[in-house]
Amino acid sequence: MDHITVTEAVRQQLEALCLNSFPCSTGSWNKSHQLDGKKPSADTYWEDSDQDLETQDTLHDLLNQPGSPWEPNDKFNSEVQHLKELAAQYPENLTNQFIYSYFKQLRVVDKEVTEVDAQLLKFQNLEELVLSANKLKTVDSGNLPKKLKILELCSNHISSLKDLSINPPPLLQHLGLAYNRIQCSTESLFLAADIWPNLVSLDLSFNDLTDLFTLVSPISTLQNLRILTLQGNPLTFITSYRGYTIDCLPKLCVLDDILILPDEKYKFSGLSKKKEVLENKAKFYVHIGKVKGIPNPHTEQQLSGDYPVTTVTYYVCYEVLEDQPSSDMQESPPYMCNQLQQMTTEGPVQLNPLNLHTGLYKSIGSVWNETIEYEYAKEHTSSDLLCLKSFFLCGMNVTIVEEKILSWPKDPEEIAAVSKHDKNVGGKDKEKDRAKSGSRERKTDGKNKKKKENLIELRHEPPILKILGSAVMPLQKLVSGEMQTFSICNLEPLYNNLEHRDARDKSPQNSNKTKERKTKSGRENAESPKTPRSLSGKEKRKDAENKPTEESPPLMALSVEISVQLAC
Repeated sequence: MDHITVTEAVRQQLEALCLNSFPCSTGSWNKSHQLDGKKPSADTYWEDSDQDLETQDTLHDLLNQPGSPWEPNDKFNSEVQHLKELAAQYPENLTNQFIYSYFKQLRVVDKEVTEVDAQLLKFQNLEELVLSANKLKTVDSGNLPKKLKILELCSNHISSLKDLSINPPPLLQHLGLAYNRIQCSTESLFLAADIWPNLVSLDLSFNDLTDLFTLVSPISTLQNLRILTLQGNPLTFITSYRGYTIDCLPKLCVLDDILILPDEKYKFSGLSKKKEVLENKAKFYVHIGKVKGIPNPHTEQQLSGDYPVTTVTYYVCYEVLEDQPSSDMQESPPYMCNQLQQMTTEGPVQLNPLNLHTGLYKSIGSVWNETIEYEYAKEHTSSDLLCLKSFFLCGMNVTIVEEKILSWPKDPEEIAAVSKHDKNVGGKDKEKDRAKSGSRERKTDGKNKKKKENLIELRHEPPILKILGSAVMPLQKLVSGEMQTFSICNLEPLYNNLEHRDARDKSPQNSNKTKERKTKSGRENAESPKTPRSLSGKEKRKDAENKPTEESPPLMALSVEISVQLAC
């Protein structure tokens, strides 16, 4: 990597101004260089001069006239433009010493500067220095001009303030350190009043600071501080962040670009004294509203004696970062994780790209409807604020899952085996209970037995899961300072993706048993006469396959209303 200093970058910018070429400098085109300090005669001096020479007024017009190649550029401030005019009018005075003392503002932006060198001290009248979007890892405060009032170091690679705070400019009023890599809580020790006695504005936004209570304590000693910006740091997710900061800094006027009103100061009064009961963790809520666009399952109407009985439900799943798994957290099955991972290569979904420890939560299942209203709300907490920031920046993965359960009549052998097992386990106790019961209870038991004999006991197969759609809900607004984000996520339809059953049913042995059970149940049902209308499930499937397919109506866009809100 090239080593570029601030003064080297400034020199390159001055060369780009072309101060030593037309229409500036003391070239043959400039009449002023022929005077040699003498005043021109209005009557005779210019009569004998070269007709190709330009007057100062003409050179001035070339520098300022719209459409001229030398007209002012937007990236140059008025100070630079004035310097070009001086180079045209008084080129002999444009020495290095004059330039060093002339500048009060310097902007060196996106020039890959890696060092603030000691040559910068030659700009002895410098009051504003902007070094944004460079590659500075540290700044030696000893190389900063002492008259400096504004120092902007945004978007660099600074991770420590130690070198910057050794001997900083005493008159500094604004310090900008946004979009750097400041993370360690001990860096707050370099923000005390004895280091920055005149600081009025401090910008630490979009770093990785996590400890609110350690940071605010030294900042509270800055008696002249009126503007503080901390948004974009993980510590802003803490529930008591704004109230605690306002109460600790009573002279503060603006926090995170929001004016602090008197009623807000009154509301949070005394919160700074309750530090021991405040937690350094975040709390946020996930709300799921309406879901639209789920395709109609087109389940055939069940007739008496027709099997399997199909139960279809739909629920919304989302991945979230949390400390302790709640009791209703649903662990993601391995086959679902594999399916979601497969979707990352086929669609826009990015499943946990940073390998964060997330849990899969789901709403309560609901039957099909054109619009399903879930009204789901869940509170989540997290103490790993840095990981939570990464999670918000990546977004929250949201999926809609269809769960289908097929139910078949139990085999007589299976029912008998279960009854025998129950009798062996609790048979003696049941006989004693029956002996103690009265005649009325015996009659009631007899009726219940007859009813149970008439009911068909069903055997439920493991659920078949199908992911209908998935999307990533953006949560970057929560990092940027907003307390709530709402989105209607349009999910990518995946109606024909892989369907999974329990791994136990995939083994050949279990699949053979299932076939035998279905065959036995079919034989038993075959003993009773059936009308041609009453067909088995397999025959229905064959008939459905042989029927000509009709054009299905266009599918509605699959969408879900979801919001995430940080607790105040």
